[in-house]
Amino acid sequence: MNAILLAESPRTAFAESVLGRGEVEVVLLRLDSMPLGRAYLRRTAHVPTFTLDPEATLLDEAARYLRWAKGTKGLPRPRFVCGGDPEAGEVARRFGALVDLPELTPEQLAPAPAATAGIAREPWWNLGGGSLERDLSDLGNPAKRLAPSA
Repeated sequence: MNAILLAESPRTAFAESVLGRGEVEVVLLRLDSMPLGRAYLRRTAHVPTFTLDPEATLLDEAARYLRWAKGTKGLPRPRFVCGGDPEAGEVARRFGALVDLPELTPEQLAPAPAATAGIAREPWWNLGGGSLERDLSDLGNPAKRLAPSA
């Protein structure tokens, strides 16, 4: 099973939708200053959580996280980091870079649209999903669509 380090935000719907998915293990990255509701905190009490100390530097917190992760038996080992909104995404990017975790966007964690239900698709952790033409176009290199070979 794949795991992610999920930076929390006050908009808890995204975190709760990720937590509700069976194929994703989650370790929460909590900002001590982040206002979170009591009901959400109760629902996530069972989820491993690393809380950032606002008085410490992010570099110091990254070192503390790595010690915590190494010393916590049974803790899922995240392969990616993600934030559900712009503020959490910025923290996730900066923290992930310090602990060597690439970033996933919320779109990469979104469930498949209902229109594609029943169609086999790549798992969410396959970052190479999507068409080559679109990927090249996103990089600023418009690709010519080729006709299928006979």
